[in-house]
Amino acid sequence: MQYAECEKCAKWSPRLAVVGNIAVSLFKFLVGVITGSKGLVADSLHSVADSISSLFILIALKISNKPKDRNHPFGHGKIEYISSLLASVFIFICATTIFLDAMHSFKTGMHEVPHTSAIFATLLCLLYSNLMYRSNKCAGTQINSPALLADAAESKADMLASVAVLLGLVGTKIGFVYADTIAAAAVSVLVFHISVEMFFKGVNGLIDTSLDKNIMNDIRELCLRIKGVEGVRSLKSRCMGKKSNLDIVLDIEKTRTVVESHKLTEKVKSLINEEVSGIDNVFIRVHPVKKWRVWD
Repeated sequence: MQYAECEKCAKWSPRLAVVGNIAVSLFKFLVGVITGSKGLVADSLHSVADSISSLFILIALKISNKPKDRNHPFGHGKIEYISSLLASVFIFICATTIFLDAMHSFKTGMHEVPHTSAIFATLLCLLYSNLMYRSNKCAGTQINSPALLADAAESKADMLASVAVLLGLVGTKIGFVYADTIAAAAVSVLVFHISVEMFFKGVNGLIDTSLDKNIMNDIRELCLRIKGVEGVRSLKSRCMGKKSNLDIVLDIEKTRTVVESHKLTEKVKSLINEEVSGIDNVFIRVHPVKKWRVWD
């Protein structure tokens, strides 16, 4: 974590997202109906889905921060992946609704040129989405939270949707009457993509995905840095939400006593916890081997 304020930001950012998304969805819907913008109305449905999924994520973050207990010895971190799955489902349903509505407009040939005020309303919503994206992205990255990063992905989808709506509104003003409806269809495609991406990230988390390959290589190098460690026979990781668990098998010279081997494993644990952020439990086993490394 880069700054101490990141924890506070991570606490308030999802709360603001819930309240803000509810307010923005109502604003978009009312302005869309009043101005006759089909794209803005479609975008309001997306914001409704954002509000619901942000609420799920807020609940998940509260549960994931609960301390370990007898029934959950590895903590509650995986609830964040479940919240990502739920959020992706709501966003997918929203995208389907938007797409079907756009197809209905094409079929019936009903196209209305929205009022100019819809453009200014869309710009305002775009600014809000950008602020929420930056906030959730920063906080989620700093505390390594899948749920907050999923919320950031929703805000990004909202930004892209607002850009599509804005282009559609501008298109209607220069004489392309189909532009607003096309924008609504484009919004649905963008939202589809975001929802599928979120879904697979949630699934990967639930089936014990590993840490990034570069991080794993760094951990391997840290283990070998300790004098007395002859090699790393096995290195596995398991992401548990904001934290990750490590399972390591070290090659230790077979002439070393149990006490000496234990001291070496403790040194490895301490070094990993100091150098690598987001590590919760480090489980280390030793494998006795003949000494082959030459130490200075």
